[in-house]
Amino acid sequence: MCGRYYIAIEEDELRDIGEEAEKIVRAFSEPIPLKIQGEMFPTNVVPVRTGADRYVPMKWGFTGFDKKSIINAWSETALQKPMFRRAMQESRCLIPASGYYEWKRDGDKKIRYQIYKPGEAIFFAGCYRQEKGSPLRSFVILTRAADNGLEEIHDRMPVIIPRALIMDWLDGGPGAIESAVVDLAFKPAV
Repeated sequence: MCGRYYIAIEEDELRDIGEEAEKIVRAFSEPIPLKIQGEMFPTNVVPVRTGADRYVPMKWGFTGFDKKSIINAWSETALQKPMFRRAMQESRCLIPASGYYEWKRDGDKKIRYQIYKPGEAIFFAGCYRQEKGSPLRSFVILTRAADNGLEEIHDRMPVIIPRALIMDWLDGGPGAIESAVVDLAFKPAV
């Protein structure tokens, strides 16, 4: 997965999520630049679900050992990697979205695709941690091998947690990460 997703705020559920996170941001002593709609980029502060109906503002990306931002973690190895192990065991989260973008190379051109679930929000699996010197927690999005036609665009995709398994994922239940997503749509983005 490349580093972009989007939130179309006209969806009622996503609007409520943004409003909840904005309430928390107002409690900080310094302004926090929360982004609740449009295209999301690494290092943006966005709403993230940490428990039953609880959304908090978090920064997208862990700070790596070389001070570069790490925005994704391979779901297949995250529990073995020191950077992600503790967050995977103790601090799972969900990142609400309307969809995400991926780029496919066509000769010298790159074509941007919009990937989404028609008519509803999707939730990326993630994990988070508190980083030294930051008032906000930071998160990464888990990725997996692409399937169901998406592998023609890119070899990786975000792990998308079905609604029925949301609490299993947040509570650390087994099996949620292996769930296949079979009903995503994609089209060239304008």
